[in-house]
Amino acid sequence: KAEDRPEALVVRLYEAHGSTVTAWLQTSLPIKEAMLCDLLERPAVQGRLPLEQRGLRLSFTPFRVLSILLVWSC
Repeated sequence: KAEDRPEALVVRLYEAHGSTVTAWLQTSLPIKEAMLCDLLERPAVQGRLPLEQRGLRLSFTPFRVLSILLVWSC
């Protein structure tokens, strides 16, 4: 769970093989908003991530950590 937002969840993902990849993040939660955030859960400058029917499309560079703040409908 996000520390300061009870309606949010922080997901941290890591690219561990040294490759540039595209991945999909899917969930059964009723997500209404997704955004990149830093390690302190502050929204990143890039802002919101587009929600697609298939989920969130994420791009990773080698060994990158992505922190994503998922806000769901209450």
